[in-house]
Amino acid sequence: MHDARPGSLFHEALEIPAWLEADGTRSLTDRLERDRSIAATLPGSDPIARVRHWWLAVRRDTPPAAPDAEFAANLSRARGIITFLMLLIGALAGAGTAAAVFRYDGTWPVNVVTVLAVLAVLQLVLIALTLILMLPKVPGLGALQSLLSGLNPGALAAALYRRVAGRKDERSRLLVWHEARGPAAGRFARWQMLTWSQCAAVSFNVAALVCALVLIAFTDLAFGWSTTLRLDDADVYRLARLLAAPWRELWPAAVPSAELIEHSRFFRLAASPPSAVAASELTGWWPFLLAALLTYGLLPRCCLLLLASIRLRAATRNLLLDDPRVRALLDRMSAADVHLGSDVKETAAVFPDVDARPAPAMSGDAAVVVWSGALPLGEVHRWTAEHLRWRVTEAMAAGNRTIAADAAVVERIAGLQPEALIVYVRGWEAPLLDLQDFIQALRAKVGSQCSLILVPVGANGDVSSESQRSIWSRWTARVGDPALYMETGA
Repeated sequence: MHDARPGSLFHEALEIPAWLEADGTRSLTDRLERDRSIAATLPGSDPIARVRHWWLAVRRDTPPAAPDAEFAANLSRARGIITFLMLLIGALAGAGTAAAVFRYDGTWPVNVVTVLAVLAVLQLVLIALTLILMLPKVPGLGALQSLLSGLNPGALAAALYRRVAGRKDERSRLLVWHEARGPAAGRFARWQMLTWSQCAAVSFNVAALVCALVLIAFTDLAFGWSTTLRLDDADVYRLARLLAAPWRELWPAAVPSAELIEHSRFFRLAASPPSAVAASELTGWWPFLLAALLTYGLLPRCCLLLLASIRLRAATRNLLLDDPRVRALLDRMSAADVHLGSDVKETAAVFPDVDARPAPAMSGDAAVVVWSGALPLGEVHRWTAEHLRWRVTEAMAAGNRTIAADAAVVERIAGLQPEALIVYVRGWEAPLLDLQDFIQALRAKVGSQCSLILVPVGANGDVSSESQRSIWSRWTARVGDPALYMETGA
């Protein structure tokens, strides 16, 4: 018996679409009845919850294939490993940087300007660049965002893992932003990368603070300030008070006094270190430095990590929901419990010796477009009810006249506001760009909530062959529309 306990959302976002892909060989009637019966037992209307509970019910009887389950587990484990590596690298870098800038050999004091420049000002610059990377595509910033995404520590770690692991599976590209397929995978890879980079940044700042506290508590550090800029004591005092504004009222001791600033200035070209003030009095800078590291380093990074984690959770939801196979599943789960009772009466009357059973449940109402004469319009209602279990509200032809005529069909469909639209295509012909343009025009008019169901039809008006379905399945995947999926009618 397969383990039916719920896994992580990311793990299921890999397993469920792979399982549904293999399940596509099963007859539509069987899938429709199975999914509807499971849906009837599920509480609530949240699509993620319904899909995950459906998965718990299905996997008890038909667990995922071993390669799919193993791949999902390996990729989930890889995320954990990369997260740990980011935390470790960040901690080592933070501790090393703090040890370097707080280095004191008893001769020259620790330069406050250097500490602030490395652990506060540089942090603010990196935070600003991270905010730019978090923005959606902005005109004029695309090149900078692309550059930053390549130099980001999270992106580098993901690319390194994929190269070392040698994964050929397309799903492994979920960890690499530039190689992600489709908008949902791109959003997931982007926020995963940003989450990893903020893990490293938070770890860096925590380690730097801990290292600074240890050095302050267990060694005798003396602080001073020195810069080649033409700043006098009054300028530095005003600048220090400005930097201390966030904590001035909460921690007054962390605001350097004018006397401390005046007495702690030093010049390395002097014959000897500053001696006018006792070394013990030069320790007064440490509360200010710790408060600056906390305010301008750790706290902003924690906020960015929280934001990135929230957005990653939403992107993981979309990674599952924006998969066309999952969209098809949700359509089957929400199919109305409607039977064509008239078919039963006619069967009993014309063929009394035949067992008259109720017609299968219908999926609901749908508009239909027949592209390039894939089916005679007169056959659309029967073919759709028999093979797809949809009732046709209106059927129209496209793809065999002018561009203006196709545009008129798009406008007509938009006026119907259908919840589902079936597009019949010639299964024996290769997909062309004009069909893709038509599909994109339809999507722009009917909105993202309308399911577009592409159905390749065989040359003799029957269901398409396996090779034809394979070609059209790859084509629908390349279109990258999460609400566009292929149905075979088999």
